[in-house]
Amino acid sequence: MYDVAVLEEKYFRVFQGAYNDFRLRARTDYRFEIDPLLYEDFIESFEKGLINCIILLEDSIPTGFLAYTAVPHDVIELFVIHCLGCEDITQKRRCLFEKFMEITKSQRKHAAVSYAMLGVQETFKKDVAEFGFNFIDTGVVVFDIKNKQLIKDISQFNFMELPIGYKLTPYRDIYFEELSEAIYYSFKDSSDVNFDARFASIDGCRDITHKITTSIYGRFLPQASKILLYENRLVGFCLANVTGDGIANLPLIGILPEHRGQKLSKSLVKAAVVDIIKLHQGGIVDLNELNASLDLNLQSAVKMYESVGFVQSYRYSQAYLPRG
Repeated sequence: MYDVAVLEEKYFRVFQGAYNDFRLRARTDYRFEIDPLLYEDFIESFEKGLINCIILLEDSIPTGFLAYTAVPHDVIELFVIHCLGCEDITQKRRCLFEKFMEITKSQRKHAAVSYAMLGVQETFKKDVAEFGFNFIDTGVVVFDIKNKQLIKDISQFNFMELPIGYKLTPYRDIYFEELSEAIYYSFKDSSDVNFDARFASIDGCRDITHKITTSIYGRFLPQASKILLYENRLVGFCLANVTGDGIANLPLIGILPEHRGQKLSKSLVKAAVVDIIKLHQGGIVDLNELNASLDLNLQSAVKMYESVGFVQSYRYSQAYLPRG
C-alpha cells in the first residue's frame, strides 16, 4: 500500500514538508527536550553520513520518515519515526520499521539497536515487540531550580559528613582514565549495556567519557561534575552538562560495586546539584530545567533521586535489540 525508500537528493525538496511537520511537533508530540536540526542542517548531516533516513512515499510524495544513526558502529540509534496525520499510522510506521530492519540486517550482527520511544511513539510499542525488541521502563526526573525552599534545603547539606576516607572533588582531565574505568565497572552489568554496547568495554567507556567531557553531548560542566575519591582513588562520579536550551542534565552517575550501600550516590548528586544551582545563580549558565534519566526498575535509584528533591516528570519505553 505504501512505498518506502532511502532518502536521496531527488527527494530533498519535497521531503522538507514532512520533516518540518516533525520539527513543529518535536516538543509537544515527541517530548524532545531541544529543537531538532533545521532542515538544511539535517540534510547536511545526512550527506555527511552522520544521519540515515528512510522515507515513506504516497504517490511519490514523502509523507513520513524514520531517522537513525550508526555512529558509533556498535550501536544503531533510532531517533524518530514520524508520519503526517493519523490515518493508518500504525501501518505506515510498520512499513518504515520493516525497511529499517531490512537495511540494518548486516549491521545488527555486531551492533545493538536502541530506540527511545518518546511521546506518541509509545503507541507503537506492541508492533516493535513483534520484531524481537525488549523494553526498559525509563523515567525522567526533574529538580525544580525555581523552588526557593528546595534550593535552601539542599544548600544546607554538609558534604564534609562523608564516611572516613572519602572526599568529593570537581572533575579534572587527570581523572579521565580512572573515570573511564569506573564507568565500565559501574555499568558493565547494568541494563544500559543492552542499548549502548560501549558500556561493555573499557574502550567503549573511554569513548563515552571523551564525548561527555569534550561537550559533544552538551556543554560539559567540570566544576559541577563530581568525582568521589577514597584514599585518593576514584570510586564514584556524577557528571553534569547543559544543552543550548538551558536544560542541565546528569548523564552518568556511578559508584564502584565495593563502595555501594553507604548513600554515597546521594552525596554525589547533591554536590552536583548545589554547584549547578550556583552556576545558574551566578549567571554562568542560564537554566530552565535540571533533570536526569533512570531505569525505573531500580527502586534504590528512584528513592535516591526522590530524597534529593527530584520528582518524576514523565516516563517512556527504551526499546533495545541486542546485537546478533
